[in-house]
Amino acid sequence: MSGLKSAWELSLERSDKLAPELKNQKKLTKKQKQDIAEIRKEYTARIADRDVTSIDKIRKLPDRVPPEEIGARKAELEEQFRTDKKTLEEEMEKEVEAVRSRKK
Repeated sequence: MSGLKSAWELSLERSDKLAPELKNQKKLTKKQKQDIAEIRKEYTARIADRDVTSIDKIRKLPDRVPPEEIGARKAELEEQFRTDKKTLEEEMEKEVEAVRSRKK
């Protein structure tokens, strides 16, 4: 029976094969962890702000555009929000990666 592996051990082996770069990832210092948390917090707030602004603009559409244009304008605003969110998430990941790769 000692030759059998647990599900956890099998999962670890599979994860090593799928993402070997994670195994080589260096440990983060306390300062790096704090910096990364601060970056994520800042970008989460910025994304939330854009979301609230976008929802507010969509909510006010009936007052600003003719009824036949509401659907198209709503789709434009939603697409703009998705684009902005993706851009902010990419910026966040670049900053996080910069913190991870800097010397301790």
